[in-house]
Amino acid sequence: MDSVKEKTHGDTKSKKLAQQRSRLQTMSLNWVSCMSKPDMMNNNCLGWAARDESGVLSPYTFTRREVGDEDVSLKITHCGICYADMLFTKNRLGDSRYPLVPGHEIVGIVKEVGSNVHHFKVGHRVGVGAYVNSCRECESCNQSLEVYCSKGSVYTSNGVDADGTITNGGYSSFIVVHERYCFRIPDEYPLALAAPLLCPGITAYSPMVRHKMNQPGKSLEVIGLGGVGHLAVKFGKAFGLNVKLFSTSISKKEEALSLLGDDNFVVSSDEQQMKAMANSLDFIIDTASGDHSLDHYMSCLKTAGVLALVGFPGMKTISGSLVGGVKETQEMLDFCAAHKIYPDIEIVPIQYVNEAWERLTKGDVKYRVVGSDDVSLKITHCGICYADIIHTRNKFGNSKYPVVPGHDIVGIVKEVGSNVGVFKVGDSVGVGTYVNSCRECENCEEGLEIHCSKGPVFTFGGVDVDGTITKGGYSSFIVVHQRYCYRIADDYPLGLAAPLLCAGITVYTPMIRHKMNQPGKSLGVIGLGGLGHMAVKFGKAFRLNVTVFSTSMSKKEEALTLLGADKFVLSSDEQDMKAMAKSLDFIINTASGDHPFDPYMSLLKTAGILEAQKTQEMLDFCAAHKIYPEVEMVAIQNVNEALERVIKRDVKYRFVIEIEKSLK
Repeated sequence: MDSVKEKTHGDTKSKKLAQQRSRLQTMSLNWVSCMSKPDMMNNNCLGWAARDESGVLSPYTFTRREVGDEDVSLKITHCGICYADMLFTKNRLGDSRYPLVPGHEIVGIVKEVGSNVHHFKVGHRVGVGAYVNSCRECESCNQSLEVYCSKGSVYTSNGVDADGTITNGGYSSFIVVHERYCFRIPDEYPLALAAPLLCPGITAYSPMVRHKMNQPGKSLEVIGLGGVGHLAVKFGKAFGLNVKLFSTSISKKEEALSLLGDDNFVVSSDEQQMKAMANSLDFIIDTASGDHSLDHYMSCLKTAGVLALVGFPGMKTISGSLVGGVKETQEMLDFCAAHKIYPDIEIVPIQYVNEAWERLTKGDVKYRVVGSDDVSLKITHCGICYADIIHTRNKFGNSKYPVVPGHDIVGIVKEVGSNVGVFKVGDSVGVGTYVNSCRECENCEEGLEIHCSKGPVFTFGGVDVDGTITKGGYSSFIVVHQRYCYRIADDYPLGLAAPLLCAGITVYTPMIRHKMNQPGKSLGVIGLGGLGHMAVKFGKAFRLNVTVFSTSMSKKEEALTLLGADKFVLSSDEQDMKAMAKSLDFIINTASGDHPFDPYMSLLKTAGILEAQKTQEMLDFCAAHKIYPEVEMVAIQNVNEALERVIKRDVKYRFVIEIEKSLK
């Protein structure tokens, strides 16, 4: 999708605008103009919708209402992406109604108007913001503060309109809205740049005007430099204010001073700088997200100074402000046009929306050529591991995007290097969690490459010896040094082999290392997930007496019946736990999350072993003993949903992607 991204620079006369980097991503819906006339009928609106709490969007066709007497129908050209879109599509507020078409920063061209519409005509450039209806009778509505309607304003997406229908937002080809909730976009203002004004723009502008933060010569401090904050700075400069920026990050300084024309920059964590600001400000507008103390900011205000918190509803004493009313929204749009205030944006197509959120890419991946010691394999299946989620969502803070995850890889050799003697074209092979190491240290020489003293190169997100970033198995093929490939027995199903390369080896290694393969011995398995179910299967193959420990009674039948465990113990049952005291030779702990070890330690015999966690040998062993993981096959098109289910532990016991069949 990156190939279709482009920068929009707005005012071509300004060199600064050409240097601006987006903070608000705006989707280009220009593909609408290519549709045939029947596609533009109200009963065939094209959009992208989330179907569930995963928040993943996909194409969706739905019906818009017919154009009423006071309605305006506009062909959408652009729609901004707001964090609130993610909140609704992922049901973070608990009230999402699916399928859900998000988007409330909408701009486009009027294509039809009702008979009683007087403010707009066909061809006008218009915008639609966060709400599309209200009671039009209450005090707030009468004061043009429709967003505070006493009966509740109807949000542009996921709202319940007066007729009971659910509103669908701007990630779509067109929309029908009462003229009261449409805003004229001045002819000279770039449509693409107008979209963010309808949410972050009005969110900053509304409290600034309400609290008279538009008095030339006054001082304004902006907390945070995001979508709302950067527009607050621009508004402040246009109002003739002395603008300062508070940020926790010194990296924002150049951007604030050079790009946005800020007058001063203060690192809010610097006590000396903050002390120097005491009693110096007329206004502060807080646009920062996340929890943070306001105490040290309050000390910077002059007497009667105003601190406005955006996104805090109700217009209370501390100046809560949500978005803005109809009147001031139009005023703000006109003001931006007159003063050439352009948001910093990046244009992205609607097809890129999921990647824009997750910062993942499924585009072309460049792999290395096949070297003399390399094996190239066509990937047929790749397991899904929780580590994939951790890295794609940067939970460790070291992800290198774009990330192509996957390290439970199996497939067929399609090419080998001239020095490869172990594999040949047509062999069934696998690749696990790492694809390189130093090959010189003691650990590498002992076959423990995963513990390489210089660090192994992980299959995805790793930095290889040539400096390239490794790409994983959610792909069509991979090139790997023969040392890090494993033969899959010809009679072992490839699809079932994939989880062995992570979950399988993770439990097999400690069981062998600690001699948990002695027939007649007793093994306790804590947890019955991807790792745990494999530990049970290995234990039974080793002819151990296996007991499964779980916090959930619902696991009992599958432990005893499906997996063949000898005993099941509910770990929260004190009596059952006491009865197991000093009865086990081994315990392998495969459960995730924090939990005390004390109750389990008492179950071990003297010299018993508790292990919290050899690859080719394990694969051969599974083939010989017909040990098959319990898996669920998914197409790569369903990978987003599968990952969400992994988070919710809604899988028995491992997902495997059918790469060959589904990656087209």
